[in-house]
Amino acid sequence: MLRQIIGTLVLLLMQVFAVTSQQQPTSSTTALTFNPTSCGEIINNEEVSIFDASQAHKCLTSLPFRADIASQLVQYVNDMIQFHSTLAYLADPPQSYQQPAVDLVSGLSQFQRDIDNNVFRNEYAFEAALNHLIHAAHDDHLELVGGALSRFTYAAPYRIVSVSSDGVELPKVYISEDLLANETRYLPWQSSAIRTINGQDVVEYLTQFAAVNSFGKLEPHADWNMLMRSAALEIQGKREAFHGAATYPGDFITFTFENGTTVGPLPWEALFCCNGGVGPLQTGDELYDFFVLGHYPASYDENLEADMTTISNRAAPAITPLNNPAYPPKADVTEASYTRDGGALLRGYFLHDSSLAVLSIPHFVVDRKAPHSFSNAVKQFLAQSTKAGLKKVVIDVQQNPGGSPLLALETFKIFFPSIKPWASSRRRVHPMANALGSALTTYWQNLTMDRPEYYNLTANEWVVTGRLDLDTGRNFTSWDDFVGPTDRYRGDGFTKKQYNLSSTLFTMKAAGIEIDGHDNGQPYKPEDIIILSDGLCSSACALFMELMHHEAGVQTVVIGGQPSYGPMQAPSGSRGAALYKAENMHRDIELARGIDKSRHVDLPSRTHAFLITTATVNLRDQVRQTDSSATPLQFLYEAADCRIFLVPATWYNYTNLWKYAVDAIWQNPAFCTKGSRTDHTQPTHPSVPGKPYNASSTLSNLADSQSEGHPSSLQDDSNFILDKVGSPGKLEGRPCQLHTDCAGQLSCQDVQVCGIEQNSQKEFYGIPEKQKRCVEWCDNYTKKCVGWGKTCYQDNDPILEQPFPGETMKASIAMAQKTPLRAITG
Repeated sequence: MLRQIIGTLVLLLMQVFAVTSQQQPTSSTTALTFNPTSCGEIINNEEVSIFDASQAHKCLTSLPFRADIASQLVQYVNDMIQFHSTLAYLADPPQSYQQPAVDLVSGLSQFQRDIDNNVFRNEYAFEAALNHLIHAAHDDHLELVGGALSRFTYAAPYRIVSVSSDGVELPKVYISEDLLANETRYLPWQSSAIRTINGQDVVEYLTQFAAVNSFGKLEPHADWNMLMRSAALEIQGKREAFHGAATYPGDFITFTFENGTTVGPLPWEALFCCNGGVGPLQTGDELYDFFVLGHYPASYDENLEADMTTISNRAAPAITPLNNPAYPPKADVTEASYTRDGGALLRGYFLHDSSLAVLSIPHFVVDRKAPHSFSNAVKQFLAQSTKAGLKKVVIDVQQNPGGSPLLALETFKIFFPSIKPWASSRRRVHPMANALGSALTTYWQNLTMDRPEYYNLTANEWVVTGRLDLDTGRNFTSWDDFVGPTDRYRGDGFTKKQYNLSSTLFTMKAAGIEIDGHDNGQPYKPEDIIILSDGLCSSACALFMELMHHEAGVQTVVIGGQPSYGPMQAPSGSRGAALYKAENMHRDIELARGIDKSRHVDLPSRTHAFLITTATVNLRDQVRQTDSSATPLQFLYEAADCRIFLVPATWYNYTNLWKYAVDAIWQNPAFCTKGSRTDHTQPTHPSVPGKPYNASSTLSNLADSQSEGHPSSLQDDSNFILDKVGSPGKLEGRPCQLHTDCAGQLSCQDVQVCGIEQNSQKEFYGIPEKQKRCVEWCDNYTKKCVGWGKTCYQDNDPILEQPFPGETMKASIAMAQKTPLRAITG
């Protein structure tokens, strides 16, 4: 019932995006009163990146709307999503799917009609509605980021966590700082759970908030987890959706606790991405050009930006693993890398007192400068753990967004070298795909092996003669052979293919690795391994879990989810086989158009004026060998073997969490939440999806976005700005109390934050106030860095010592009150 309510609520809330204009514009640009105060204070303030969210919203809603630019974008997106493999399934999903249906093609057609009929009164209303349509697909691989919405992310003033008192009772929601302070400093008071947010039951509020802010996940349990504080996310330098990657949720938020305490109303904050060096922007046209088109003003100095970048690159330190107090202080095995942040490195821990080896895999990304570093670390981990006599293995894939499918296959082969992975995938057949595949496959077949193009195009998605035909076991002979007789679903045709894992040339070109497995045989039996996930496992991570669970028999444990009993899926991110970037699509189309001039009609030009920073689709589905219906894994329900709640001893102590998960599987099944074990729960969907979202029947009735400053986020249309949730921002700038709140990467300091002051006549933006925020340490040996913008102080000022996890800073931070000698742009 709750899912039905949420689906209906989301549908109703969508009706606040846009409204038919009462005043018809005289040109393709809407007649709109520009707000120079809110926009000017943001764009022209080079020292401040944090503003009240209301100020950002007022700026965004003052941007004019240009119908010609919007029509170009809609056509661009329409062409792009033809390559998305699951269009038919999204419009009419099977019963096992956990999210509402969405008809993307119909929705885009309605968008163009609305543009033609002057429905959108400002740029914000258009971009917000378009982003909601795209993200209604709930697929990490389908993303569109750009324009005005990409300039801001939003943060609540506090972070939250969902914790059960004993692992059996349903979890409650706490302010994470309260819970951590009470557990680590032995305070005389107990943390009180949150009862309401903005007067609404906390579970209802957060469920609704997650439904529109948690990007790309297959069920509400994973949406919920995206809001919660996670050390696995912190150590990668990223933010959860509630505290730094949320969409605009309204002006204020108020927390009421079970002990009767009320905190708030407090302002939501906006983090502006692009301050510094842009130059003065005063008119609506200038701001539209910058925010929407990505054009910098004539006063912008590119040489200054290049100089700063060069200096930054020269000063880049060697990468070392980052520490986080939730993890053991030192890893026994660490991936060697030169191109990634330390927190994004694969790590192995040996818990000798429990005879347990833990492999933490935060991604499946190949380091191009050291392509074998990942697989070498996995082999080292297994060699050392077996030599040490450790009996059990936990593979921790919390917050793993994926990466290279070939690296996931390689990792599987290291664990189980004798099993040949299925790795079957297919794509949607449509005219543009046929034109690309026919042109590039034919071109490659006519190349000789001494031509550089032969090697460069070997792993290209549209060269299919290097792939195996599942029916014959031999390579496809042509594009037509690849298309052949296909599976069909609701009018869409599909074809299948499989990676040619025996082709060294293919795997070396695609990922820079050779899939060879483990030289010393199978190191552990599948019954001695578990995979631990928070549901936020996507893409290559989902492929890895599919292989380990279905083909090797490894058990899965999933953490958290909504405060309810029952099963939960372990991989709830995208289960697609191939993310296809817009820049690669553009490159392939231009190459095909150059090779075969007759393809110009089938392959339209990709020109547009809109600023796009990220645009991707899911090109290929994953399908299971034993599934006669050939349903994409994206739409199958995949319950974990066991679901556990976080408890006070495990939510921020991963040593305890790993042991707790192990006990749940091998020692005490009662640790698994009621109704979650798959031997008691059939692997079918546990609830009915909400009412399908059909843009063609709703978008024409959308209401204009106007911020009234209501405390409740549900009273503001901009809940649906889904800008960069798929790529959460860095930790820098978030509120803090201690260094530990900055995940061991940054320093917690008093800094100047741009606030807002009101009186009965007007609002004053840019009023500075001091707040504690996470900022970087200076690289200078004699000075420490504080203040937003990284301000260095005199040599004789106190030096702040880098704290170890759990320890507060040891030196005074009174230096933050002093006048800086000079500012260094960070």
